Amino acid sequence: MPSTQPTPPLIILGSGMAGYQLATELRRLGDARPITLVTEDSADFYSKPLLSTALAKKQQPEQLVSASGQQQAEKLQLTILPFTRVTAIQPNEKRIITAEHTLDYQSLVIATGARPNLPSIPLAETTPKSKVLYTVNSLEDYQELRQQLATSPSVLIIGGGLIGVEMAQDLLAANFDVTLLARSNSLLDELIPAEAAELLEKKLKQQGLKLFKNTSATQVTQHKQAWQVHTDQQLKLTAQTLICATGLHPRIRIASEAGIATNKGILVDQQLKTNMPDIYALGDCAEITGLNLMYVQPMMASARVLAARLTGDLTAKLNLQALPILIKTPSCPVVAAPPAKSAEGSWQYEKEADSCIAEFKSNTGQLLGFALVGKAVRQKTRLTKALPPLIS
Repeated sequence: MPSTQPTPPLIILGSGMAGYQLATELRRLGDARPITLVTEDSADFYSKPLLSTALAKKQQPEQLVSASGQQQAEKLQLTILPFTRVTAIQPNEKRIITAEHTLDYQSLVIATGARPNLPSIPLAETTPKSKVLYTVNSLEDYQELRQQLATSPSVLIIGGGLIGVEMAQDLLAANFDVTLLARSNSLLDELIPAEAAELLEKKLKQQGLKLFKNTSATQVTQHKQAWQVHTDQQLKLTAQTLICATGLHPRIRIASEAGIATNKGILVDQQLKTNMPDIYALGDCAEITGLNLMYVQPMMASARVLAARLTGDLTAKLNLQALPILIKTPSCPVVAAPPAKSAEGSWQYEKEADSCIAEFKSNTGQLLGFALVGKAVRQKTRLTKALPPLIS
């Protein structure tokens, strides 16, 4: 009898929440196909959002790991290739190439996440054991940062977006001396309007935050046992630890080099399909019908849809109701549902001493977005119901 070749596996690139959630959903649906997960790190499973709250909770980096790569492999019946970098995707051959392997796939899911945007500013020369800018985008990043913070009471954060603000709150709660540089004229400027950010800024300052707005770093030099950050406002700010929180960019290089359509992220439709047969993208690296949604809820919903699609449901399609973003700032809670960048309308405000409700309405009165600060976060459910769908 002729020998039969084994069916190639489903290959998932990436061991973050997106990749593991897809594997979990497939097994929940009873899909027993072979799955190979290829990742550049250890494949240990942890929740990335917890990285910005662990200091105040006095959690060590190893405490954030909920399962090792080996435990995940056994639980989900996966073949995991840790510390393995993919060098090429060959869509025509349905194959990926790594330094050690050439692997054929039945279907390929790219879940490679996003990388930090690093500012293009001159940095002081360092030895191999010395690091200037720390990021907080992975458990490995966080382990490095925690080692540095053990002997470093002063911290300067570059970036006033979600990551920078959450890290500032966590560091303040852990009694660090914190300075934050925001290039914009308010914190969280891509999520909430400046007038709504005023209360948050006030509360963080009361906790000790030194906030410099409309300010960009232009150079970093060494100053005694610390770093000195020079700014475009002719300031010289000194801190022992510098954290870069200037946003994230989807990891798309390997996809783009393979001819897979990309923009800011890897372009996919509402079934998470790319322009190449049997190739999908999921999570932070995916751009779904023009939207790059780097949050947990859209990822979970996308994983369910893709698992259904891969198990034969050709009608499976991603539809998302409005999903407000909860910023982890316990001293001043914030919920943001920013309007689409193309939305036309204006902000309307209702402010009290300990709360701010900001509603973005169209010229016809349709609610298109909102920001809730302080005690106003209690209005989240009511206002969310009035928003149009995110993806329909």
